[in-house]
Amino acid sequence: MREIPWDVLVRPGGVIIEPLGSGIFRLSESVLSRDERSYFYLVHGDESSCMIDGGWGFCVNLLDCLPDETKKNLIAIATHSHYDHIGHLGVATRRFGHREEAHIFRDPTIEATQASPFLAGRPCLADGNSIDARSMRQHSCPLTDLVDEGDVIDLGARVLRVLHTPGHSPGSISLFDEATSTVFCGDVLLEGDIYDDIPGADRDVLLTSHDRLSSLPFDRLLPGHGPAMDKPAALTRMLRYRGTTASR
Repeated sequence: MREIPWDVLVRPGGVIIEPLGSGIFRLSESVLSRDERSYFYLVHGDESSCMIDGGWGFCVNLLDCLPDETKKNLIAIATHSHYDHIGHLGVATRRFGHREEAHIFRDPTIEATQASPFLAGRPCLADGNSIDARSMRQHSCPLTDLVDEGDVIDLGARVLRVLHTPGHSPGSISLFDEATSTVFCGDVLLEGDIYDDIPGADRDVLLTSHDRLSSLPFDRLLPGHGPAMDKPAALTRMLRYRGTTASR
């Protein structure tokens, strides 16, 4: 296994775009192995569209790759500031996120975004190799708009409601699209490993955030990694996580 410099991997194209219906698209980056891909989303409204999170940042012309209808008045919303969710946030001139992590979006060092030491020797590329985290160059993407629990972002004919759901990170937020009963939750809940022992994480706080999500009348949950879940599957995953936490 080799460690590949970050700059070698940044190239035109390479973005996988999957339409999920109701004006929602799921994006990921083909250079990564399937298990390591982070998902970011486009949500299309009548007046503007938003990109929820921004992947790792391996595409040099992301805007050219997006569906035409989603490019009008594009904004970005960050669920949290980890390295695999902020790479393309700079394509939008307005960037929304929580104040708890505003300093990281402003200065996304490899330590602050947790690329180092997490990526050291981790075989995350499609060819089985790893990334030299020391070579990563995430661009500064300072937040222009701070959001918190109860705020709403109106895209025109659809509104995203903000929930502060910390636990994976202090400033983690989730977004509830009431028009389609869809929750976008970043890394707060997913089918794979839920990291709760990294800097800034808190298991007890994460359990409270799960309770917050479970109270929503959603039909579909779209996480930052892994498959989409309907509400029964999401509740089952929460119970399994709670059981694992209790046994520690």
